[in-house]
Amino acid sequence: MSFLLKQKTIDITKDVVGKFNENGNFGLFYDNECVGEFVQETNEFKLKSGYEEQQGRILKTVTVTEHPDAKYVDCDTEGGWC
Repeated sequence: MSFLLKQKTIDITKDVVGKFNENGNFGLFYDNECVGEFVQETNEFKLKSGYEEQQGRILKTVTVTEHPDAKYVDCDTEGGWC
């Protein structure tokens, strides 16, 4: 079976937690991983590679697999249908 790798952007805003850091900025965490910070002085986001801010939303770029020729087959072994 062949599959394709594809880049997809997902909105993780509601799952990001902000915590004050030693610089007085907000450290931004997703799944307990620091993904960047919000700098209060300049009102800008500094995010790690793979993350971006658009219109106040925080987005993560992930690689997903797609199976372009995948077909769903469900066999009913009792009835003999497949």
